[in-house]
Amino acid sequence: MGSGVLAKLGGVITAKTAAVAAAGALVVSGAVGVGVWAVNGGPQLAVVQRSASVSVAARGEQAAIAPCQAHEKALGGGYAITGTGFATSSLFVGDAWLAAAYNPDDAPATLTSYALCINAKPEFRGDVGWSQTAHAFHDRPDKLTGDMGAGATHDLTTDGPFRDASRYPWASPSCPGDFTMLGTEFRAGRTLTGRGVAPVPLDSLTTHSDITGATPGAMVDLNPGTRLSTAGFRLRTSEYIEHQTRIEDPQPPEANFAVTVRPICVRLKDVSVARAKVAVPAGGTASTAVSCPKGKLVVGGGFQFPAENEVTPSVAPTRFFGDGWLYAPADAPTADEPSGRKVTAWHVTGRNRQKAGADYQNTVWIEHSDAETSTGNGYFDTHAHGPDDQVLRALAVPDSQEMVASAVCARIDATPTEPAKAPSPQAVVRPELPHALDPLPGGTGGPSASPSAPTPGASPTTSPTASPGTSPTPGSPNSPGTPTTGGPSRPATPSQGSSPTRQQPQAPTVSIQQPGAGGQLRRGCEESFAGTARTHPGNQPVTDPQYTSWRITGPNGPVTLGAGASGRFLVPLLPDGTYKLVFSTTDPAAGLTGSAEVSVKIVGCLR
Repeated sequence: MGSGVLAKLGGVITAKTAAVAAAGALVVSGAVGVGVWAVNGGPQLAVVQRSASVSVAARGEQAAIAPCQAHEKALGGGYAITGTGFATSSLFVGDAWLAAAYNPDDAPATLTSYALCINAKPEFRGDVGWSQTAHAFHDRPDKLTGDMGAGATHDLTTDGPFRDASRYPWASPSCPGDFTMLGTEFRAGRTLTGRGVAPVPLDSLTTHSDITGATPGAMVDLNPGTRLSTAGFRLRTSEYIEHQTRIEDPQPPEANFAVTVRPICVRLKDVSVARAKVAVPAGGTASTAVSCPKGKLVVGGGFQFPAENEVTPSVAPTRFFGDGWLYAPADAPTADEPSGRKVTAWHVTGRNRQKAGADYQNTVWIEHSDAETSTGNGYFDTHAHGPDDQVLRALAVPDSQEMVASAVCARIDATPTEPAKAPSPQAVVRPELPHALDPLPGGTGGPSASPSAPTPGASPTTSPTASPGTSPTPGSPNSPGTPTTGGPSRPATPSQGSSPTRQQPQAPTVSIQQPGAGGQLRRGCEESFAGTARTHPGNQPVTDPQYTSWRITGPNGPVTLGAGASGRFLVPLLPDGTYKLVFSTTDPAAGLTGSAEVSVKIVGCLR
């Protein structure tokens, strides 16, 4: 190697590596990063983020999928919302990460999904299921119920539909055996069928260690949706009034929201959890980043609002959505960086929608009581109802509340992989969203009943391969009113006086080669799809993704898998069963559409 080459390398080459470079061993490795020189002749183990963004309409829900590259494995992921909104689902779809968000505002927001990708194949525990559910419905943990005394309370938390929900307000998943939990997947759901539902944000999605420093577990908690009654209810005695509540029935739709969780279990080495704290001001936001010690990889992260102003949890009031939301609109392995950057920290942004100085709405009062009788009506409100009302417990919303951000740090004993010479095509996926916001017959109130809000089964409006600003061509698979099932469109009727030798345009001839009829597709995994389409007349192949579409018909209607004559697409998260797969093609010149269909079986995909 000449001195001119060494001069170009500048400060990258040290005295120690100069001899290696002179011997011809200096190589450039894409696994280390663009413009970074490596002298070991092979790929380096690294965790990078892959990201994808979509727009979330006002009062709507939307999903985005960030796929890892072919030589990478997804360790987990995160999300970030620019504007108003909060995550409702965050989970694996094969070696990609799906994040879904709800936007309660009148202005659109942007959702970015992040996949945490490593260029190796670590060992996952594949038999871990969705085993726990965190409910938005909360009640006092020390409430006097049943026959514990004359002042015991009976309502929908003791004898009603929310009895079980009130017992399990949070979820704490963990990993079996010698596997370590590096994160948690969650997906939206509802607590009770037949009742209205509206989403609430997560209050806690964090990995934590117990006091012995053992294997980390997790805590998943929703910002509570419980409303305490503002009406008076008669009590025989005011003793222990702070342990009694009366819950409204019916509950608001926010109280019916829930998420089901699943731990991400991987075999890791030397695991630890790093943390950072930041005060989130009332009515504002605050951000922080957590890095790992040198030599360890960032393999996960999370956040928690511990509400330390509630000094004594056994008697302090429980926060709930009526006091203003505390949540993290950004919980991600990166911040404002291009897709593909190496992960060096876990970034969290907290948002506080509370009003400083306002009383918690579940403050306890006694109405018209006195020391002689110790009786009266108990109720929960922010102000006294009469001159002799007594305040038993009143806490004001503080000027700020603390948020704790965490990063899971570990070493991974795995062989690094390197990308293929040719770049792998990015999958086009339009997944079904969870059905937590499905409107009920007759309307339920809440955001799901808004006519402008898309249904949760609706597909995202953008795909990774769609050109920005491209309008659907009339008659194309993306144009409104185009049928997605059935056979070819009816050919045009020949006009009077047309030449007898001129063939009229007809729908393309379409067939499906892969998968075959009765074939199996693994839910949440990438599968290969191949078909052929030719114009008639002309017998010209149609391969342009703009005029081709693969769809599978689920319980809530068609779901678009991808576009093009062939490709590898992620199979949507549908239950086991038999479904109709349709490959549709539109003749670019004639605007006529033909399709072919086969029946396929969807089965589980073990990681």
